[in-house]
Amino acid sequence: MTTYADPTRCPDCHAMLPHDPQVCRVCALPLTGETASTLFATFQEADRLIGVLRAQKRPEPATVGTPVASGSMLEGALPYPAPAAPRPTMPVPARVRGASVPKILLSLGALCLLVAAVTFLAVAWSWLGVGGRTVVLVALTGASLGLTVALHRRRLRTAAEALCVVGLGLLALDVVGVRHAGWLGEVDDARLTLLTGVLVATGALVLLVTTSRRPLTAPALVAPVAVLIAGVGAQWHVGVPLPTLLTVLALLAVARIGTTIPSAPLQVTSIVTAAFAWLSLLPAGLDLAGAPITVARYLGDLAIWPLLAATVVAAAAGPVSGVRRLDRYGYGLAGLVGSYTVLLPVLDNAETAMAFAVLAVSAIWVVVLALAPRPLRPAVLLPLFGTLVVPTVVAAQLVEEAARAATSVGTAFSRNFAVHVGDATTWVSPLLLLPTCVVLAAAACAALTLVEPVRRATRGLAVGGGVALGGFATLPLYDVPLALVVGVAVAAAIAGLVAAERLSGSAADLSRLVALVLTTGAALLALPSDRLTATVLALACVMAGYLMVRTDRTGVVASICFPLAFAGLVWAAGNVIGVDEQFRAIPVLVVLGGLALWRPQVELEASSAIAGAVVSASAIALASDLDVSLAVHLTVAGALVTTSSILHPSRRLLAWPGGLLLAAATWVRLLDLGVHAPEAYTLPSAVVLVAVAVWQLRRDTRSTLTLLAPGLTLATVPSLLAMLDDPYSLRALLLGLACLGLTVTGAVLRWSAPLVVGAVVGTLLVLRELAPYAAAVPTWLTIGVSGAVLLTVGITWENRMTDVRRASRYVGALR
Repeated sequence: MTTYADPTRCPDCHAMLPHDPQVCRVCALPLTGETASTLFATFQEADRLIGVLRAQKRPEPATVGTPVASGSMLEGALPYPAPAAPRPTMPVPARVRGASVPKILLSLGALCLLVAAVTFLAVAWSWLGVGGRTVVLVALTGASLGLTVALHRRRLRTAAEALCVVGLGLLALDVVGVRHAGWLGEVDDARLTLLTGVLVATGALVLLVTTSRRPLTAPALVAPVAVLIAGVGAQWHVGVPLPTLLTVLALLAVARIGTTIPSAPLQVTSIVTAAFAWLSLLPAGLDLAGAPITVARYLGDLAIWPLLAATVVAAAAGPVSGVRRLDRYGYGLAGLVGSYTVLLPVLDNAETAMAFAVLAVSAIWVVVLALAPRPLRPAVLLPLFGTLVVPTVVAAQLVEEAARAATSVGTAFSRNFAVHVGDATTWVSPLLLLPTCVVLAAAACAALTLVEPVRRATRGLAVGGGVALGGFATLPLYDVPLALVVGVAVAAAIAGLVAAERLSGSAADLSRLVALVLTTGAALLALPSDRLTATVLALACVMAGYLMVRTDRTGVVASICFPLAFAGLVWAAGNVIGVDEQFRAIPVLVVLGGLALWRPQVELEASSAIAGAVVSASAIALASDLDVSLAVHLTVAGALVTTSSILHPSRRLLAWPGGLLLAAATWVRLLDLGVHAPEAYTLPSAVVLVAVAVWQLRRDTRSTLTLLAPGLTLATVPSLLAMLDDPYSLRALLLGLACLGLTVTGAVLRWSAPLVVGAVVGTLLVLRELAPYAAAVPTWLTIGVSGAVLLTVGITWENRMTDVRRASRYVGALR
């Protein structure tokens, strides 16, 4: 039972009290005096009353089926029986919360009042005189706004929001009504829009300042929109965008008010509306600059001022509005707009001059990003990437044209060594490609510094890669020999390998991988000339062989590349020397197979298999004697695969595809020799399968049906099928003897596979031998014999069942 008057604990914080306490050491509550005595007396009386209530509480019925055993630990622990388990209740349907009812009602009421006001202005306005109109307008608007302030002070926030909307709406309607009454004289739509926006914005801001302790949301949303509407009215008949600029500044000032109050809705709405107004400055500035854009008009006539103003406003948006997060975006927008403001006079000049100017500005931003303080670097990314758009497009088109010129020289092995690249047509100077690649590489390194520090060696590698790529892609844009383009790629690859020796970690791996990629690209470009291709692939083989000894990712990639490069080298060298195509694949199979035997790596074996298959297929397709060439290549491949399974314990499974290749080679050769007997094709494979199965039975406990049945079936079934057309041949005699031997062997060794295969095949053989004689027997004799057999079977059925059961148990006991 809870005790409220525990003398050992503080009545306020329930902390343990020392002996004879005066003040609680935890909460400093005085524990002596008249007030403390009265408090303890009250707690004692509360304890007494709670005890009386518990004694008067009616016991609840115990739950059926769960009686409490007498003498249990729970008996007497509670002054009343344990309550029954709660009954399952029906789910209560979702209802409207009580707090949302006044919001709905007040919103509907505000809407009705606004509709009534509009109706009043449209219908009842002509009933009143000048004094009546003035009294009605001032009374309704003042009452709404005054009640807004009064309700807000009484903490009726929702009601204040509703009446605020009504008051500001009436304020806008007042301006319209006053115009129709003629009190403002001749006022056009532009001035009416300006006046309405200014008046509503002023009223909303006054309400916000009045309710600054707990600022309302409705005026915070209305005030920036009203300022924007006023700006639209001010800009209506003005040719220069000065009113729009003033509108942006006013909205930033309103955002500053939202920061001071503070009011987050006012801040957000002001920034969003200011962004819309600021965006309208850009097309207005472009339109004011004129077309064509000349330096005299741009600078002499000060047509640049709207864009400069937009740049300054974007940079000052954060400090002026007081929104800290806006600084970074504002500086970035200012940099982007300022860059294109400077570039605007040259954007309509010649394409090369325009692209070079934008590239120069991009290079400046790369330097700024590298030297700027770390907090300001994210702001530099927007102008950097914004100015890199044009150089990136130019570089992509130049690289595309260079690739087309380099790959359109001719088909494989159809040109001589001195062949030139194809004609290239560009819309800018090809000399722009090299600096563009360098700037893009430097920009990537500078941007990566925002994520993690980039070492000097990595930056140098990136810039060097940009130089190599730019120089390599620039050459095909001119009329140069193809060997020069390929030589530059190979030189860059060798330089990458040399640089990798001075680097470490991921930078070195990247440099080696780039070298392999460049060499591969050079080999593809050199395909029109067999001599050039052989030279490049020889260097590629040396490079890949040098990297294969590594145990990292570079070694894996090199192990994949070497077989492909060697296969291409042999084929290209054979074309140069004049070796017939049908003899070019054998050296590839032997060398790559021996390499796979020496280094049993998965990537090396897989790449060697693919390269060997492609080269062998090409050689077989171009051979004069297709069957002989196919048999030779299958034999060499099968021998290599089988040797790998013998030498390496981890490659034992390769014995099956190796044996299949050898068997296929035998079949192809037998077919070429005109051998049509099925035993010549099946018996060698069957003997191998049976031999492997017998060897496996020495240490395996599986059934002989699983191990021996495939080989025995392959040895007997094809001969049985061939014997069906000639049942009295030597093949039938030998097959019968073989079935007899299998049956006897299975019975003696207690192996089920030879017993079942020999019995089934022998039975089918005997039935085929009996078939001609069965057809010559008279019908009456067949019927009589059938009846006698059925009678005999029926009489001896019961005795034979015993024999069947005994035979079943015998066969089941076999291995």
